[in-house]
Amino acid sequence: MSLIPRLVVAYDFSDPARRAFELAVFMGRQLKAEVHIVTVLDSKESDAETASKEIEDLRQLLEMRTCGTVKADDVTLKCHALAGEPADAIVAMAREIDAPLILCGTTGKGAVARTLLGSVSHELVHKSGAIVMSVP
Repeated sequence: MSLIPRLVVAYDFSDPARRAFELAVFMGRQLKAEVHIVTVLDSKESDAETASKEIEDLRQLLEMRTCGTVKADDVTLKCHALAGEPADAIVAMAREIDAPLILCGTTGKGAVARTLLGSVSHELVHKSGAIVMSVP
């Protein structure tokens, strides 16, 4: 059995997220680990019915952009679209499936931008308790 049986990839449809996904697929194959791709919809401003439809649409788009682009006969890929605050939702998913590794893309913003805008990758490091790999 692998030391890392499952891993999570935070996916926001950016170029760094795409690179994190590609690395996760490679690692999943090498480690024989399940790869869980997670995207998060901030649904604070939507009612429950609208949010539910948006999440399903987002999950389908995620599947098309990730799982649908990889020959997956030698790796298990699972797509998840969640609602909530991104870092909290990703951490919750990683804990739920007992994933010891989270990969995420990073834009390489400096300390000032991170302070003003926040940084999901920064929050993941501090909140998750898992290994967090940041991919530029």
